[in-house]
Amino acid sequence: MLLNIDKKSADLEAVNTRFNADLQRHIDGTLPISHIYQLGYPGDILLSAGLEYLPIELSAKKLSSKAHVNYRNHHPFDIYEIMDLPKTINNPIAVFNSTKNDGVKIILTEFKNRKGNNFVVATKVWGKALGRKNNKPVNSIVSLYPKDDVRSLINWINSGNKLVRWMNKEKTLNFVSTQSTNLIASGNSIQGINPILIDYAKNEIQNFQNPIYP
Repeated sequence: MLLNIDKKSADLEAVNTRFNADLQRHIDGTLPISHIYQLGYPGDILLSAGLEYLPIELSAKKLSSKAHVNYRNHHPFDIYEIMDLPKTINNPIAVFNSTKNDGVKIILTEFKNRKGNNFVVATKVWGKALGRKNNKPVNSIVSLYPKDDVRSLINWINSGNKLVRWMNKEKTLNFVSTQSTNLIASGNSIQGINPILIDYAKNEIQNFQNPIYP
């Protein structure tokens, strides 16, 4: 069993090293825009959260689009901020189902942008991802960005089994506990989060039972 764990760790390290090298080429402007980043396979945490055992891929074109200051949803970020992405998504804070019930899994990561907002990474199984030459299904990263609407993340946590697929209780409690609160209990994204929602989230985290991947 130990040998199997060591092999998985070694494989992830190799994938992570290759990803970082490709990302540096992207930053330097020498990576083809048609490039498809390979992030390896989901580990036990992501599998227990409902991701399928399929390769995880990210289009360089999509990454450039999401990071750009003119992207329609206005979540610009510096591409270097997602160095070590393969390792980071396999050690998440929490994983959620999309509120749209569309098969998308949303991974809350420990990555933060310069404003202190945590990145989320959304994946979905696609039969033919952009730039692929075959129809083999993959876990395609369909979106990634620093999420500034923390209140919605708190609401996802408070949904319990409805949206939460997996969470690291220590990391999630720390994430919730470090959010600004609005002491007049009418919290919003500017003034802070309603402390009642924070307390409810802490209770949900303590009572949540993570699934175990077979």
